[in-house]
This record gives sequence, structure tokens and C-alpha cells, in this order.
Amino acid sequence: MRVAVQNAEFALFRMRNFIFLTAVVAMNYTLMRPSPVDLIFITALLVSLFVKQEVTLKFVALLLLLTSWAVAYFFASVPYLAEQNVPFELLAKTFAISLALIGAFVSMSWNERNYETFMKVYIVSAVIASVLGTIGFALGIGLLTWDDRAKGLIDDPNMYGSFLIPAVLFSVHLWHQRAANRAFLFVSLPIVALGILLSFSRIAMAAMLVCTFAYVVFLNRLHLQRLVPTLVGLAVFGLVLFAIAYLSSEEFSRKFLQRLTFAESYDLGREGRYGRYLLVLPMILDHPMGFGVLQLEKIFPEPIHNIWLSSFVNYGWLGGFTWIVLFVSSIVVSIQNYRRTRSPTVLVLMFSLVGIVMCASLHEGEHWRHMWLFYGMVWGLNSRKFLPSAERLSPTAAAAPRVWRVSGLARAGRG
Repeated sequence: MRVAVQNAEFALFRMRNFIFLTAVVAMNYTLMRPSPVDLIFITALLVSLFVKQEVTLKFVALLLLLTSWAVAYFFASVPYLAEQNVPFELLAKTFAISLALIGAFVSMSWNERNYETFMKVYIVSAVIASVLGTIGFALGIGLLTWDDRAKGLIDDPNMYGSFLIPAVLFSVHLWHQRAANRAFLFVSLPIVALGILLSFSRIAMAAMLVCTFAYVVFLNRLHLQRLVPTLVGLAVFGLVLFAIAYLSSEEFSRKFLQRLTFAESYDLGREGRYGRYLLVLPMILDHPMGFGVLQLEKIFPEPIHNIWLSSFVNYGWLGGFTWIVLFVSSIVVSIQNYRRTRSPTVLVLMFSLVGIVMCASLHEGEHWRHMWLFYGMVWGLNSRKFLPSAERLSPTAAAAPRVWRVSGLARAGRG
């Protein structure tokens, strides 16, 4: 009987992971909010309720932080609930941030091999998005581009570029980890990197370079004889890819030269992007409760395009400080997990999140599903699953650690 129960639990564990990873593949379609991918993620969560697993203290902390952020935007928007689109926008935001909780709840029972599977699936999703964006750019397909910039079936080129950044980092990570992955990565890495180039998102390109460089340097900090060839190899790879794109496409060279600036026309002026940054600072001080969702559109022709300032001015001081605490504590949690596990998987997840948040610092990233997913991946990582003692357990035991259960849900524990 015990064997049958363990087999059933392991089957549920695998089915839950399959549903969750299917949703990860489907994340390269974001033209609807809420989207069918949200329903797939919710299905994965519902199946997870029947999987025997720990609920860590980190998950509870994440739940409290996200609840605080949600309370901030709901409370600030209460006076405008009768306005058209405000309730829908609140619902869409709630769906988006719920992905952090779903991702954390699912990944709490994962070991390092499960995370590597997630990385490979994410790379596949990014390759699909990149291929669609590249085809759209090459053929001028309006559905797959915006302003002659690749975006695939994602909302806009900036969100598209940020979505591809983790796939570049995952490719570099897996290349270092297992030689068996290299044939797959030799194909996927240039495709995804080209997708970021064709998005012409300046911050996405910068974030990709900064985070990849930081990860590679930290990973090889004790092996200088390996660090220099790795950096040179990545630099040559990037230059060759850029040269091919620049020389083979007149449209690429024209658009690249146009975007080769720190500030375009829409960034400048009193109500340009950077001008709006200055204008909202006194508003933040004068309105500690925030303006609420969709209200700043009545004042400015464009959104703030900065998730840090947006959290303060739209959702008040509670929303702004909650966002700061969420991001900073995510870095702290990652550092703690790395000190416990010494696993580069922890680092690549952290740098992936940093890259996405860098992009959101110049754009409206609150509805980016992949950003919230990576918050969940960081907070859900259970360091005990990465320890050698956990790896020696049988697959069923590793999937379903021994915990007490109350009403079908796992009891909270450390992690």
C-alpha cells in the first residue's frame, strides 16, 4: 500500500511539473490579459495542492510581501472602481503577481535537476519567441513586430527583450554545467541573442551584457585560466553575430544606428520619459496613498516607464517601499541560498531576475509574467533539496519529503 501511495504521489509530482512547464512554453504568447497561460499556471497550482511537499518560511514571506503590494494597489484604486477598465486592470495585475506565488509553491519541492529542466524548457520557449520575432522582422509582419522592432507574440519589444535575457544566461550556465547540453545550446544561444538584438531594446541589450558578464566572472572567479578564454569567446561570438546582422540587413543597420543613443525624442522634453521622472517626484511626496491604477494617464500622455517610481506614485508609499523590500530581499535570499548550497543555479536565477528588473526600470514591467515567475523561482528554491543528502534520496522521496499535512496542505517549515 505504501509503495502504491508513493507511486501515486510521484505521478502527481510529474504531472504537476509537466503542466507547469507547459505554461512556461506558452509564456511567449502575451497578447491577452488575463491569458490562457494564466489558466495553465493555475491548473499547475491546483494539482500542487495534492502533492506532498513543504511550505517554507520563505514562501510565507513572499506571500506577505505580494499581499502588501496588492493591498497597496487595490486600496489606492478604490475611489475609481466605477471607472471603465479599472477593475479589469486590477484583476490583470493580480493574475500577474500570482505567478510568483505559483512559481514558488511549485519549485519548493524541486532539486537542482528539476531547475535544470525548467531552464531547458525556458530556453525552448525563448527560442520560439525569438524565431517568431526574427521572422517578423525579416518579412515585415506587423503582428510580430512593433515600429520595425521584433517582438514575436509578446506585447512589445521591450518586454520581448527582457523575456529573452534569462535564456541567454541559462544557455551560458548549462554550457558550463554539462557537455551533453552543448549541441542544443550551440543552436539556441545565437537564436535567442539575435532576438534581443532585433528587439532594439537598449536596456535589454545592456542588461544581457552586464548580467552575463557578472555571472561568468563570479562563476570563474577562482579559475582565471578559464575566465579569460570564456569572456573572449563570448565577446567574439557577440561581435560575429552583430556583424552578420549588420552587414546582411540594411533595415537592421538603419534601425540600430537610430537606436544608438541614450535618449530618443520621446525621452526628452518636459513630458518625455525622463521629464516625467522628475515631475512625479513631488507627486509621490504629496500623495502618500498613491493615485491608483490608470489615473496617471489622465495627467501624462504616456506611463511613467519606471517600475520603481510607478510603484510609489500609483500605489503610494506602501506599494513603493514594498517593491524595494521585495527586490532587495530577493537578492538577500539568493545570497543566503548560495552560501548554503554553493550551487551556480542559485546565481543564474538571481542574475536572470536582476536583468529583467533592469529592463522594468525603464518600462512598465508590472504586468510582465516572466518577471513575477522569476521572483517565484528565487523564493521557492529550497536549499535543502540541493544538499547531497537530499540528492541521495529516491526520486519519490525527493519529490515528496516527509512532512506533516493539515487538511491536504503541507505544514510550514524552514527552507
